[in-house]
Amino acid sequence: MSKFSVAMKRFGGFLKRNAFYFLIVLCIASVATVIALAVTRNNVTQDPSLSVGDNQTVQPEPPNDDTDQKPGIGDDQNQDPPKPQLTFKMPCNGSVLGDNQFNEILESSTLGHWATHMGVDFVSDDLNVYAAADGTVSELKFDDLNGNYIVISHDDGYKTIYKSLDGLGSFKVGDKVSQGQLLGKMSDSQGEEMHCGAHLHFEMMQDGKYIDPFVKIVINEK
Repeated sequence: MSKFSVAMKRFGGFLKRNAFYFLIVLCIASVATVIALAVTRNNVTQDPSLSVGDNQTVQPEPPNDDTDQKPGIGDDQNQDPPKPQLTFKMPCNGSVLGDNQFNEILESSTLGHWATHMGVDFVSDDLNVYAAADGTVSELKFDDLNGNYIVISHDDGYKTIYKSLDGLGSFKVGDKVSQGQLLGKMSDSQGEEMHCGAHLHFEMMQDGKYIDPFVKIVINEK
């Protein structure tokens, strides 16, 4: 008998003696295969984006980035409203007194000297003086040259000065005033221009420099 025949005879005997164990291993492998297929099928059913056998690459969903969302209606409700344009109106219901214009060299008959006139003088029948624009009282006092006067500070570096008033009323520094609010009445309290009688000496400044009031004043409106 050849060596191959002897080996096959021995292998056959081994299979006969251990056939029971081979069957157990085969059953376990079959059960494991069935369980694996069932689990895979269940996962595919739960995720419709995956399919068994499809030769496709599954792309992950992009992150939910709130910064890429388009603004919705009402998103600008927390923004500050646009700032209204600053306008100045006439400080009285009158007219310019004579030739007393801004930046002219005039002689003061009261003091007997020549000086640059840094404002505009107004007269009116009712003598009322009004705030030319919304602002805050930044100075008020009396002195012999200017008489009773009030300084109002406005936005954008503007100031308006009202001289030769009959008094300072109940105003104090820090008070808010509205455009058209009554500040007082014209008088001749301004010593430098006492000869003009009851009038308003009106000045305007921007960023600390005198400017021509009529560059900014809206004529014939109060």
